[in-house]
Amino acid sequence: MKPKGVENVEAIIAAYQKTVEALESDNDKAARDWLSSAIGVLGQMKDKFFLKTNPAVPVTNRCRKDAEELQAAATGGDKAKFAQAWEQLKKDMDDLLKRSSMEGVIIT
Repeated sequence: MKPKGVENVEAIIAAYQKTVEALESDNDKAARDWLSSAIGVLGQMKDKFFLKTNPAVPVTNRCRKDAEELQAAATGGDKAKFAQAWEQLKKDMDDLLKRSSMEGVIIT
């Protein structure tokens, strides 16, 4: 059984890929590039110890929710909802990246 953090990251990657596909017809190259880069970073993170721990669950849950909302907005063509979801997604992704470094965490 996969840890919930890893499962969430895989769902996030899938949602990002679908969002990139939905944005192909749009002229938002910056968003496509950012999401493509994030897919690569998340792919590398899947083996990190952090994602196999309970502290990863809340932040990956938030990122998964953001990714799914962004995907729904992109596929539905709702630009206002997309912009709102985009800002929240970037904040939560920054939080995930900071937490995944596990800086200052001591394992006993």
